[in-house]
Amino acid sequence: WKNKIMELITLEKKLQYRFKDIELLKLSLIHKSSSNSKNNERLEFLGDSILNSVISKYLFSKFPNEKEGLLTRMRSSLVMGDALTKKAQNLELNKFIILSKGTANLSESRKYSILEGTIESVIGAVFLDSDWDTVSDFILNLFAAELIKIGINQEYRDSKTELQELLQSKKLKLPKYDTKESKNGFICKIELAEGSFFASGNSKRQAEIAAAKNALEQIKHTNA
Repeated sequence: WKNKIMELITLEKKLQYRFKDIELLKLSLIHKSSSNSKNNERLEFLGDSILNSVISKYLFSKFPNEKEGLLTRMRSSLVMGDALTKKAQNLELNKFIILSKGTANLSESRKYSILEGTIESVIGAVFLDSDWDTVSDFILNLFAAELIKIGINQEYRDSKTELQELLQSKKLKLPKYDTKESKNGFICKIELAEGSFFASGNSKRQAEIAAAKNALEQIKHTNA
């Protein structure tokens, strides 16, 4: 128990937040594979909503003249799964999450969604431990490096969005993504009039974006 407390104190330093109720931090690190009755799913639900709200308010204030579509793409670039997974890796959350033995033995790429969810559950825990202003400051500090870089001249459309917009402009059928887990992550297949397109990735989203990129390159080459 003493070692566990020391681990939590180490994590608090990484998070730059000291919990009044350390039990909330403990709960935020318990994955459902470890316990069906006591896990971080509810905190993840709460943290997801808070994260989106705080980032939305920040972007709304920072870019007063930009339209909803651009603000939405900006927010997505910050809070999408891959971005949250990277944030969790930087914090080394994998060292603190409590998993079942079977889940702990999965490859690192198969654990990406777990890392993503744990970041959100920690945010939920900070909110319950404090208040809205405190959790807002916590999130803005946590994402400070990314928020500094964000600007209106960046391209926020990923290949999935670009492919959808291209097909819509041509009044063609939208793609269906057939994505399945593999030993090393995920494999995605897209069926279009131009043919079948495959790609793999560490997460479902990565695989789908890669497949969409392959399809886009073929369509652009055909129409060049």
